[in-house]
Amino acid sequence: SSGINAEYGSMARKRQNKSGFIKTPGATNWKKLSEKLNSEKIVKKCSKKGSNINLNPNNVKLIDSNDANVSFVQTLAEKCSRKSKPLIIGQNNTISTNITHRLALDCEMVGSGKDGLDNQLARVSIVNVYGDVLYDKIVLPREVVTDYRSAITGLNKEIVTTQGIPFTVVQKEVADIVKGKVIIGHDIQHDFKVLEFSHPKPFIRDTAKYKPFKALSKGNTPSLKKLCKEILKTSIQEGAHDSVKDAQNALQLYRMHRASWERSIKRHKKKAQKRETVDDHDQSSSDDALND
Repeated sequence: SSGINAEYGSMARKRQNKSGFIKTPGATNWKKLSEKLNSEKIVKKCSKKGSNINLNPNNVKLIDSNDANVSFVQTLAEKCSRKSKPLIIGQNNTISTNITHRLALDCEMVGSGKDGLDNQLARVSIVNVYGDVLYDKIVLPREVVTDYRSAITGLNKEIVTTQGIPFTVVQKEVADIVKGKVIIGHDIQHDFKVLEFSHPKPFIRDTAKYKPFKALSKGNTPSLKKLCKEILKTSIQEGAHDSVKDAQNALQLYRMHRASWERSIKRHKKKAQKRETVDDHDQSSSDDALND
């Protein structure tokens, strides 16, 4: 009997966690209790770092509040760090003035020309690295709109004509905000095309072009909806698109892979510099041979 008790005591101690709770085979609520303890530890840890953010699990909103598979603990653990606060999606679109070095951008487009096939800018949204909305404006297209694509854009003639701002005004405001910033987006070349200005390639992070993301579509360009379903485990664009939420979701995809993404950019940069050095050396050797 004493041998059995000693063995059971040894097994129990092995199952004992740092907080002093024992995980037994019959403890059906262990998982919930463990998540609660982890949540409290994360909140306490973030608070010690001097953050003034409200980390109450009841107040933090996830990407999709209907997605029961994404827990507060998982999202907060991924986002909580010394230098940044958690990305919060789904709040009211109050405009922030905190323009960070990394921004996410998305545009909605209506159609002009025959069959509405030509893209015209109709809405621009920009969020900072925390997901806070910096800019969100409706645009007056410069050409006659033949298709508002309402099922996708959520826009119609009344919204655009009553709330729209002249294209040139929006273009300048957006250009001023993104100048010198790292811009994150999905298939963002189309956004810059309708904005009618370019952005330096080294300052672009396109979730449609990132190789590990493209691998999910066998090398083809993946849709933002597919990436969110496969990586973020959430559903988007079930109805009309929302350029704010699309920008926020592209941002979250980037943030989840930021470390590896930035490392790959540095590797490619070093390889390019090495090739340039070799080419310069070869050219110099060729010139010397000609002079001889």
